[in-house]
Amino acid sequence: MKRGDRITGVVLLAAVALVIVFWIVMHRTPGTLAVVRVDGKVVATVDLISHEPKTLDVTGVLGPMVIVADGKGSVRVTESTCPDQICVRTTPARSPGDQIICVPNRMVITVEGKGTGIDALTQ
Repeated sequence: MKRGDRITGVVLLAAVALVIVFWIVMHRTPGTLAVVRVDGKVVATVDLISHEPKTLDVTGVLGPMVIVADGKGSVRVTESTCPDQICVRTTPARSPGDQIICVPNRMVITVEGKGTGIDALTQ
């Protein structure tokens, strides 16, 4: 096997892997409900497919937080009293199993709904 054959093989494998990842990402089913828990207790639920934006004011352990569902299937934290603001900078959650976690405020947002049965992390 020549060097050019190896390079071609590696490029082909990378292309196939890229197509598989793209297919998995494009075929993820959006979630239908976001469940907000503070200290393990459910404090709010949000319908993600209502087509109307909704803003929730939730009180975490350290203080108030603002959670926004955009009405298009995703939810995110826009304001928090936690020191590092990691939850605010986290990508919006939209697929079943996605979570946004604020450890200092002991808050977890979990997206629920029917999934495709494909888990991009284990494929």
